Amino acid sequence: MESSEYSLLVSLALIPVVIGLQIWVRNRRRRRRNEAGQQEFDSLAATLLSALIEGVAVISSLLLIIWIMGGILRYLFPMIFNAK
Repeated sequence: MESSEYSLLVSLALIPVVIGLQIWVRNRRRRRRNEAGQQEFDSLAATLLSALIEGVAVISSLLLIIWIMGGILRYLFPMIFNAK
């Protein structure tokens, strides 16, 4: 079984990955904007593919945030309950 310190290190190492995914999605959306502020796509296939890729990136970053919070809490709870 893994230790709580290992979970904390993995959780802290994943924070830049989540931030990078969110920045990547934001930059992708910003590049597609025209002068009026609307997003432009070449075709329906490009629209669907972009929505799929960005959706997977956003959902995976949310899952990583949940996993990060679990690792941090797994590290903090034994310290809180064992302190007397």
